[in-house]
Amino acid sequence: RYPQAEKEKKLYAIFDAFSQNNGHTNLSDARYVNALKLFLSGVTPLEYQAHQGFARVGRQFSGAGARIACQMQAIDELRHVQTQIHAMSHYNKHFNGLHDFAHMHDRVWFLSVPKSFFEDARTAGPFEFLTAISFSFEYVLTNLLFVPFMSGAAFNGDMATGIL
Repeated sequence: RYPQAEKEKKLYAIFDAFSQNNGHTNLSDARYVNALKLFLSGVTPLEYQAHQGFARVGRQFSGAGARIACQMQAIDELRHVQTQIHAMSHYNKHFNGLHDFAHMHDRVWFLSVPKSFFEDARTAGPFEFLTAISFSFEYVLTNLLFVPFMSGAAFNGDMATGIL
């Protein structure tokens, strides 16, 4: 009946099981945690900017269909941010470096390119934003980044991140 609610229930059950069983002690390689820090600190602020952008663009359309589509996409992007932050919360208890990703977003050199991309997209018109984010970020970058990283997370024993 509510497939998204059921999906969320399963996701948080895995998060809880990972936490209760001290899943962080089962990681196959300690270097993986550093990769996790880079990945989540880089992607989470971008997801939040996508959420803000879709919410803003949706207000600019006069048609109900486009407004609702933008609203649904904004909600979905916010859900991604929330699940990524929840995945980080367990690691925050045991490792340094994940506690202030929003602050670091403006200060880490490797984020300058995606940050610039999102700033350009968000300051452009609604069509340019939708084209840049829907196709370039959501379709291309998500497939190129998330699929291999989540596979690597599962390989390294990180079931909490592997299901994002």
